[in-house]
Amino acid sequence: IRFNTAVVKAEFNDEEGIWNLTTESGEIHQARVVITAVGGLTDPALPDITGINDFKGEMFHTARWNNDYDYGNKRVAVIGTGCSAVQVIPSIQPDVAHLDVFQRTPAWIMPRHDFTISQKFKSFLAKYPKVQSAIRGVLYWGSESLAPFLILDSKWLSKPFEALAYRNLTKHVEDPELRQKLTPHFQFGCKRMIVSDDYYPALTQENVALITSPIERITEDGIVTKDGVHHALDCIVLATGFDLSLAASPFEIQGRDQRSLNDEWSVDGAYAYKGVSIAGYPNWFSIMGPNTGPGHTSVLIYTEAQINYIMGGIQTLKTQNLKYVDVRQDVMDEYNRNIQKRMKHTVWTGGSCVSWYLNADGSNHALYPGFATEYCHGIKQFKLNEYETTLYPQVQDLPATSAAG
Repeated sequence: IRFNTAVVKAEFNDEEGIWNLTTESGEIHQARVVITAVGGLTDPALPDITGINDFKGEMFHTARWNNDYDYGNKRVAVIGTGCSAVQVIPSIQPDVAHLDVFQRTPAWIMPRHDFTISQKFKSFLAKYPKVQSAIRGVLYWGSESLAPFLILDSKWLSKPFEALAYRNLTKHVEDPELRQKLTPHFQFGCKRMIVSDDYYPALTQENVALITSPIERITEDGIVTKDGVHHALDCIVLATGFDLSLAASPFEIQGRDQRSLNDEWSVDGAYAYKGVSIAGYPNWFSIMGPNTGPGHTSVLIYTEAQINYIMGGIQTLKTQNLKYVDVRQDVMDEYNRNIQKRMKHTVWTGGSCVSWYLNADGSNHALYPGFATEYCHGIKQFKLNEYETTLYPQVQDLPATSAAG
């Protein structure tokens, strides 16, 4: 394991069937198989705001939190009201002198209903593991039952959840003006569903102001909104989400015949077979690749299925003495045509909102438009007839796998 080491280039050697991985220090590591587990929500998306570099106070993204900064009794701003902001705001609100929350679009927020699991109950589950398995089964199938409501573009299916979310809003926010600002005007599920028990209560505190006037510019000592108000600040927290890189590769990747993944993905967005294999990039497997994000359940269900599928591919390489396996172009293209065809019927593309799920052209290469059960069943078996193969003449003294993550 090499810590604090970034891979900046990966190049496939067609003749040897080997991947050459170059790190930022210039070291080159070789591997027959590469598994990329770089994740999706890792690279901060910085807002395009005039004067963002002029601010003289403290500024950082939620994904690059400055743990050394003491925000106690400071004037703090949070830009954004998505999932990150909903977690940050209640955490810092009790300690700051004043908190300005800059909102562009309100979100549908469901109650979390958190509770403490006692040590006694933990001991009970340790003693009776089948009970724990049964509970997990209930949670799994419960989340699966939500799929039609959170995926399909149906106002009829969305209405019950919109009603529940609005009830959650009215329960915590009595002020009609604040409640109006926090009421979404898009179909439930179009943006990521948020769950929280303490976000709305935090916004009602005396030291918090919800700002809905758009930001015009950032100055040396604060933020100016389009209504002409200057908000003096000591610290700005950017809760502006992540760059999913769904139209570019995470770093320079060259496959067979020196084809560039960045060039290919920049045309029509990121594509892969079942989100794992990419035609023209042999022995290259991705975890949480294109169109494998869940819109209704835990991501772990998908990643566990992908890991098992990848292990099946590696086992096939070893047992059949293959130089490489490379998913067929026609197989990958047909799979993704079907994905994008189904995407037209989802709330993500038809739910009257713009979200980070979508590319600039409106296509969705982030989420899977179906049940987790369906995805896991489809990726359960590594089928060699879906891949181009070449025999490996002899086993070379090289690492079996390499993981970038």
